[in-house]
Amino acid sequence: MRGSKVGLADLKRLKKDLQAERERAALAQRVAMLKKPDTAPVDDMAAFKRTMQSVTPIKQAARVEHKPVAQPAPALRRANALGETPTRADAGVSDGGEITHLLSEGGTAFVRSDAAPDTARNLRRGQWRAGAELDLHGLRVEQARHALLSFLDECQEHGIRCVRIVHGKGYGSQGLEPVLKDKARTWLVQKSEVLAFSEAPEREGGAGALLVLLRQSEGTRK
Repeated sequence: MRGSKVGLADLKRLKKDLQAERERAALAQRVAMLKKPDTAPVDDMAAFKRTMQSVTPIKQAARVEHKPVAQPAPALRRANALGETPTRADAGVSDGGEITHLLSEGGTAFVRSDAAPDTARNLRRGQWRAGAELDLHGLRVEQARHALLSFLDECQEHGIRCVRIVHGKGYGSQGLEPVLKDKARTWLVQKSEVLAFSEAPEREGGAGALLVLLRQSEGTRK
C-alpha cells in the first residue's frame, strides 16, 4: 500500500511538471512570434499576374447586333405607295412670331377660338387622359420641330386626342434657358389641328411639359 501511494504522488507531480513545461513552451513561442520582424508585404498585382500566367483566356464570340429598322410614318408610306412626293410635317411652320397675345393663364395655356373657353383648364384638370407622350430632350430646334409636328400627325391619325409634350425646363442649356419651351408653344399655335394646350400639372412635368388637345379627325368621329 505504501509503495502504491508513493507511486501515485510521483505520477501527479510528473503530470504537473509536463503541463508546466507545455505552458512555458507555448508562452515562449508567442513571445518569439511577437518579436519576429514583419515580412515584406506581398505585391498584389505581381501575385495576380503570376497566377494569371497559367490561365487561358476565353476567346470572345462574334456578336451580331440586330437593330430595329426605322419604319416610315403612315403619311410617308402612303405617299410612297401613290408615287407622290411627301411633304414634311413641319412644312410652313416657323420658329418665330409673337404669340403672347394668343396665350392665356399667364402664358401657360392656349385655347383656339372655336373651342370652349375652359378647355385648357379642363385639360390641366385631367378631363382628357394623355394617350401618348413625346420627349424633346437632347434635340436641336429643327429636330424638335419636325419630331413634334410629325408626332401630332401620327397621334391624330390614330385617334389620340390628348398628348403630353416634354420640352424640359432648360437645366442642360446655356444659361439654364428653356429654349424649346417658347418654340413648342409657337409651333402648336400654328398647327390648326391643336384645339388647346396647357402647362402640365406638377405630377406630370409642370413647367417642363405641355398637355395638348387635338381635334378629332373625320375618320375617328362617331
